[in-house]
Amino acid sequence: MRKSKTFKISIAASAIIAATPLTQADAATNVNQLVINAQNASTILKWAISVEGFADFKTKPYEEYNTAKKYIEAAEKAAASLSSSKRLSVQASLVDAKVQVKRAQAYIDAITSSEKIKVLTSNVQQAISSGNLDDIETAYHVASEEYRKQAKLLDRVYGQSTRDGIRNSVKPTFEHLIQSIRYDVTVHMHIKKAEQLLKENKYIEADLELMKAHQYLTDFENNHRFHSKLVNKYEAVEDAIPMLPLFATPEGQHTVTLKLSKAMDHNVNHLEPGQFIIPGEIIQQAKLSDDRKSIKLSTSELESATDYTLRWKGHSVQFTTPSVEDTSGISLTDLKDQYLETTDTSVYIAKFTNGDGSPYNGRVKINLAQPNGEATTAIITSFNGQVNTGSQEWSHYADQNGHVVFTVKASSGEATSVQPTIQKLDGNQTSKKAAITYFHQLQPNAGEYNLKLENAPIHKNSNFIVVNGIKYKWDMNDLFFIHGQIVSVDEFVAALTEGDMLTIGYNLHPKDISTWNIISDITRYAPVTIKNPVKSSVTFDGSYYEISGTAEPGNKVKVYRNGAYVGMITVDKEGNWTVGTVSLLQNIENTFVAYQYGPGQDGIDGTGSVDQANATIKEGAFASTSITYHDEGSKGISIMDTLDFQFINPSFNHTFKTKISGTITINDGFGRSVEVRVDYVDEDTLKIVDFVSRDDNFSFDASVFVITSTSGIVNQDQLEYSVKASKLDGTILRDSSK
Repeated sequence: MRKSKTFKISIAASAIIAATPLTQADAATNVNQLVINAQNASTILKWAISVEGFADFKTKPYEEYNTAKKYIEAAEKAAASLSSSKRLSVQASLVDAKVQVKRAQAYIDAITSSEKIKVLTSNVQQAISSGNLDDIETAYHVASEEYRKQAKLLDRVYGQSTRDGIRNSVKPTFEHLIQSIRYDVTVHMHIKKAEQLLKENKYIEADLELMKAHQYLTDFENNHRFHSKLVNKYEAVEDAIPMLPLFATPEGQHTVTLKLSKAMDHNVNHLEPGQFIIPGEIIQQAKLSDDRKSIKLSTSELESATDYTLRWKGHSVQFTTPSVEDTSGISLTDLKDQYLETTDTSVYIAKFTNGDGSPYNGRVKINLAQPNGEATTAIITSFNGQVNTGSQEWSHYADQNGHVVFTVKASSGEATSVQPTIQKLDGNQTSKKAAITYFHQLQPNAGEYNLKLENAPIHKNSNFIVVNGIKYKWDMNDLFFIHGQIVSVDEFVAALTEGDMLTIGYNLHPKDISTWNIISDITRYAPVTIKNPVKSSVTFDGSYYEISGTAEPGNKVKVYRNGAYVGMITVDKEGNWTVGTVSLLQNIENTFVAYQYGPGQDGIDGTGSVDQANATIKEGAFASTSITYHDEGSKGISIMDTLDFQFINPSFNHTFKTKISGTITINDGFGRSVEVRVDYVDEDTLKIVDFVSRDDNFSFDASVFVITSTSGIVNQDQLEYSVKASKLDGTILRDSSK
């Protein structure tokens, strides 16, 4: 009945309008009739866009819309010649008609948008039908972006029923379709990003992207339409990753955890410690984690606040030990500050352990602030693969190996600095501050700049400087000068130091040439150091030792041993140098001196050098010339007896390592032995604390006792006690009472 009534009204109104042709004369003489015509036309328009009328959410009522607009315009034009009060009366009479025209415009726009959304839906469906993940991702993004624009127009329609009618004709279908591939697209994006990062040799970042993809594949397995395809692509990318170390994390003074780029093959069950090298240290044990993605190395005692290099299968990673003994259970991979652009992402990696050294898998909280404690605009963007919309505090769980990897970005591209605080949410609530990341804005404007490098970070390896918070980058396409004389990029970089003044003709694009001219050159070289051996006067029992250190990149280092020339090496771009394995002089002190020479400088025995560094290796075994046996109970070998050692090479200053505990096997002169456990007493004394094993009929009160083997007995440099080097006289226990 309602439709029939509406149909009659529309015919009647049409008849009224048709009976009154729209002419200039009529408009001038009959304003009231024009107003009535506009009102009647708007009534027809109202029914055309109303669910109570004949709106079908498909037809655009252009004819009704245009007719109403014409009569409104005609009435307003005719009223222009009337008095002010009558004009106001006409305007008041046309208010509802204008409202209907405005509502009709929104209705027509919404139908147009619904038609576009149907096309978007069809495009996405075609991409899904193709099964091509790249096409699906492209269609998803194009459709989603356009849908956000068009959906707004659907919400402007007047009337809940009419609005819902248009919405329901397109929105549920589109949104359901988009939702059905949402996780597929997300995983595919992370996998593609990982592929690109691998091409750029950014393995840590690639590993992070694969972590994110794996989490979505695992957590939302039932929400993927193309799960098997995504898994195959994920595995293909993972297989393409070379097996190499990503980073090393020190845990105390005797443990380093090495994170691998991917899981080690399942046929590898045992790792030889000897394949891992930390120059100057001993790797005692290598243990693979349960997920086969990290290796825990037990090492000799590492110096605090020291830079180390860990080498494995032709690859190397650097790590720095904390300045003081760390009991927080939080180990950070990188303690060095970073200088990034506002478009970059900073990656932080931490390892958490319990008091017994086992991995901590509990909750961890990350909080961001500037180094001075003030608020930062940087935000956390992910945590162990979970994507975050952007916050400055986040709590989550460490993984099964106690690892946490989180990323930080500059919000809205603003320059800022950030120093995360990382906290274990266990009973102790221990926390640690991570390294600082400075997000600098890249110089956005081309032009000429006069700069002075005062407290300005100079990053020679990464080809940029930061002055007054603005980053300036150079590349191989640029031209370089010193006092107006053209030089090579290597010469320019070698000369660039704190205090210099520069004139830069700066261009933004790499294809354009920038000019860099040092107009005031103040040379301040990084000092030469010997990093290996890492300790002064290290004791060592071997023929060869690797000598390495740091100095100014591009400079030359000459090395001498006991006054004899060993070799010369050019410092690499990272500021490192090594003369390789050097043959040692046996059983004496090997004193090494490294001299640094700037560009164009040279000399003999340090003449003309910038500076020098020294290190001494005392080559020779950790052995004894005599051992005094104190029979505390006068019953022969027994618990509480002590052994005083006199070591060979007194100038080497051999001492037992503090707090060592090991075993000694003692022969009674008749071929029978006893193995005893001994503990540290002082630098040259051990005490028997237990019996481990003994042969039958061992003579505890024999007249002669001889040490035949030891285990765990080491000196201050982790050098093992040598029974062989001690010879017979050095292994006989001489009773102090006789």
